[in-house]
Parts: sequence; structure tokens; C-alpha cells
Amino acid sequence: MNNDSNWDAYRIFLAVVDTQSLSGAGRRLKLSHATVGRHIATLEKRLGAKLFVREPTGYALTGAGERLRAEVEPMALAAERALHAALSADGEAQGLVRVAMPHSLASYWFMPYLAEFEQRHPGIEIEIVNEVTQVSVKRRDADIVIRPYGPGRENVVGRKIGRIGVGFYAARSYAEKFGLPSRREEWRDHRIVGFGGLAAEVELADWLAHVTQGARVALRCFSDADLVQAVRAGVGISTLVCITGEHYSDLVRIAPQKLANGTEMWLLAHPDLRDTAPVRAVIDFLGEKAKTDRDRLAGRSVSI
Repeated sequence: MNNDSNWDAYRIFLAVVDTQSLSGAGRRLKLSHATVGRHIATLEKRLGAKLFVREPTGYALTGAGERLRAEVEPMALAAERALHAALSADGEAQGLVRVAMPHSLASYWFMPYLAEFEQRHPGIEIEIVNEVTQVSVKRRDADIVIRPYGPGRENVVGRKIGRIGVGFYAARSYAEKFGLPSRREEWRDHRIVGFGGLAAEVELADWLAHVTQGARVALRCFSDADLVQAVRAGVGISTLVCITGEHYSDLVRIAPQKLANGTEMWLLAHPDLRDTAPVRAVIDFLGEKAKTDRDRLAGRSVSI
């Protein structure tokens, strides 16, 4: 493990470990599927051991592969810390920071602050990842993640920075045409925009189904973006994260004093990277803005 070509091989090895596929590793590293395969084959030949086995779910580590990962992962973290330190040696935080957060938070909360962040930290490049439930800080899918649950047994650290409120929303055009329900039995006279696919298993979908029993489902959406546009188009009523619903002047919240308990906002990072200059800068900025916007994020800032 003492030259650049060896480190390239180990870097590719870790990418295959993380993505469980040659093609996934290739996309991450901007290499062809064949190039990744050749590097892995060469590494296995040089070490004299099989590192992966093919399983229905993808590439799985052998015993030798597990032992190699235990040796190489700390080196990768050390290399990243060293890179951040070198880039920030002149006192200005520099480098790429990957931030994973739900689409609603990224689009309607964080994006409007990016110009301010860039002005404060022009040397930091931010990459936003939206697949929060599948992201692993340990696997290096992201450096920082905002999600609705804490560290658990993962090797991540952080804190709860707020709550995300949820309410029922309809287009003003829908309200003018059909009115809005004020009692449970009135929901049967309304149309609902529901959740499809994996989205149908989330807490918002359960709350929607519970409250709107008897209402007709006019449309099911697989993505948050489609759901928002369907509600804005007057297709029906749905639950939205308040930070999203309050963003649009053509939407109205139904019974604004009634909110779902909402979900927690946890700000987490890998303990070996949280105090590197660029990661710390992003963590501090996110925490600052979450504190400033606590009521807005929770859906309590709307006038009743």
C-alpha cells in the first residue's frame, strides 16, 4: 500500500464495497465498468485472494475482502482529512462537502441560503444528495446528513436541530371550487392526491389515509415534486411538509392550527470528518439556519 497505483486500486475497491457493483463504482469514480473490473481482478491477483463473490443483491465481500476493508477504510478517511487540511491551510475552508437531506428541505429551505453560504465560504463546493433513507455516512455516500432519526448504532455523531411540520394543503383554485373540509365526515366529498410506490409506506401517507377516510383518491404520486405540482394544479388535497406548502402563494393550508407531530431533524456527520474545516463550516451553517427558522420549519409561523 505504498504507491499511487496501489492506492487507486484500493480506492476502486472501496467504491465497489459501497455500491456493491462494478457499474455503480464506475459511475461514482467516472470510470468504465470494464476498467473497474480490471482493477479489482489485478488487486485480487496481487493479494492472492478473492475479495468479492457475486450474489443476487450484488457484489459481497469475502472474508479476505472484509479484512482488507478494515485496513483500507481508515486510510481513506485519513487521506480525506489530510486533503481537507491541505486545502484549508491558508485559513479558508476549502473542498467538496456532500450533504444529504430530503428534497423538500433542499429545495425550499437550504437552496435560498446557498448564495449566503458561498459568500462566507467561497472555497467550499457543496453536493446535495436526496436519497436520504439509502445514504450512509459510514459508506461515504455523504459527509453530512439531515434525516428524521438519530445516530442509532451507526458510527455517526450529531444533534437534533428542530422539527419538520406537516399539514394538509389544497390549491386556492380547488378551495374556491369545492370548498375545504372542516369536519371528518366532509372528507368524503373531496379528492385526495395520494402516495404511490415506496412513498406510500411513509408516515405522511399513513396520516393522510387516517384523516381522509372516505375521500376519493384522484391521483397517486411517487415523488415529492410530482405531489406538489398535482396539488398546485387543483387535482386534490394532500399532506405537504409545511416548508414546501408555505412556499407557494397559490396553496392554502387546511385547518392551519392542526399539524402532524412532524418529524425530527437530525444533523449528523462522521466523527472522523466533522471537525475538518469544510465539513465543520457546513455543519455550523446548517445549525445556525435551523435555529433561525425553527418556527417556519415546524409550520408554526403561518398566521391563524
